[in-house]
Amino acid sequence: MGLADIIADVDSGEKTLTIRNRDEPEPIVRMLRRMVDAPDVRIREDVPAAGSPGNLVILEGDGEGTTQLAISSIADVGNSVLMVNSDLYITGTRSIDEVDTPDVLAGLDETTFTVSGKQKMLLIEISRHVEALAYRSGGSTLHTGFQHLSRIEDERGTRSVYERLVDADVSVHVYGTPDDSPAIPDDISVHADDSEEIRTSWFVVNTDCPDEFKGALLATEVGPNEWTGLWTFDPAVVDRVSAYLDETYGA
Repeated sequence: MGLADIIADVDSGEKTLTIRNRDEPEPIVRMLRRMVDAPDVRIREDVPAAGSPGNLVILEGDGEGTTQLAISSIADVGNSVLMVNSDLYITGTRSIDEVDTPDVLAGLDETTFTVSGKQKMLLIEISRHVEALAYRSGGSTLHTGFQHLSRIEDERGTRSVYERLVDADVSVHVYGTPDDSPAIPDDISVHADDSEEIRTSWFVVNTDCPDEFKGALLATEVGPNEWTGLWTFDPAVVDRVSAYLDETYGA
């Protein structure tokens, strides 16, 4: 069993994003369609009766009857992933205190995505969301796979986030190949490993905390800068990933 097997074991249920009463420009809708493009995600638009709130994105789950899971404004979705790029996090412009992932994006949990290019911003946002859960819970354990340990250092914003996590009493464990990385702070547990799984996996897992703060992003590199993965807030799945990392790389 490995991280890719855990991804494959999670059932990816169908979900619908409804854009309601939009007067935002059409390019916003096109960007949203590209960002959340996945076999199990359907996007549609509707115009309800006059006087209804506008410029909303509504997430619904398909099952016995349609269940409304979350609502966010188009503006919030745009400000988090559509109208930004990864430099916002790399440079530290958006701090961990300011991470406020729209509910409709977090609610796409347990949906399998294959992303590349700009679409990768979706996974970056969720990784920051899981880190923010760790920061807000305090005293939890965070496991993060960087592929290469040097990545915690070559992105100024990332190192800052992880120093603040340590200051918040989060037990931080980082995983990656033992490349020529500068010294990582002593309070961070380093798991240097050159296995193929570590070199091709991207994960952020928060555990050892109340269930409402548990979360995990899991992704596997399937091509040059192309990733297949998902995120989950199911405590049982999160604990399973954490146990696997402890058993396989804990030493």
